[in-house]
Amino acid sequence: METLTVCPTSTATILACQKIARTFKENIFELSSVRTEWDQEYATSLNVWIDDTIEKHYADSQDALEDERYREWHEIMVAALQHLKVLRASVKIDFKKDKEFLKAFFEKTGYNAYFSDAKNGDHLSLFNFLKTFAANLDEATRQKIVEHGTVDSLFDKILACANQINEFRDCFVALEGDALLDNYGKQEVASIYSTIQDICRVAIAYYQFDPDKRCGFSYYKVLVNL
Repeated sequence: METLTVCPTSTATILACQKIARTFKENIFELSSVRTEWDQEYATSLNVWIDDTIEKHYADSQDALEDERYREWHEIMVAALQHLKVLRASVKIDFKKDKEFLKAFFEKTGYNAYFSDAKNGDHLSLFNFLKTFAANLDEATRQKIVEHGTVDSLFDKILACANQINEFRDCFVALEGDALLDNYGKQEVASIYSTIQDICRVAIAYYQFDPDKRCGFSYYKVLVNL
């Protein structure tokens, strides 16, 4: 069966899911107080599901993380998130008295929809964020922001990342679960990814004041340490 194993980002995704699922199981006694379906049986079945998927589709491809293409993808994603964070901080300072502009800018360029998950390491959200930003940024808005103090080259850096990441589009389309993708392996990875993301959102909120445990549910932190 053809799967996504030719795509190093897919291998990274499933291995990150595996690591997060193990952390989830290790903390299930505490986290079981958060949601009714979260218990030892649920945590165990989740780990079995992921381990079986890796065995079926990724047994011979885990060395993909050593591939130059994966390292390139990872560098682009890290740089993009940094640039987007800097732009957000700069714009919030320069337009703190213009709430209407801030609201419109953050809505139009994808910050409202994707920034929260992207900064927590959700690379699918960051991919969609970059696509939205590149598609919706207009020249008038760009110039207005530059005139208030943000360096113009910051926009170039973000747009360059958005352009570069398109080379990995197939990987992210698969994670989005596109209806045109009828391959069982791709659908299974997408389903696992979605399940783990939901767990991460709740766990990160729960461990708000416990940074060590929060890191165990951050896709970005987990990916960096694969």
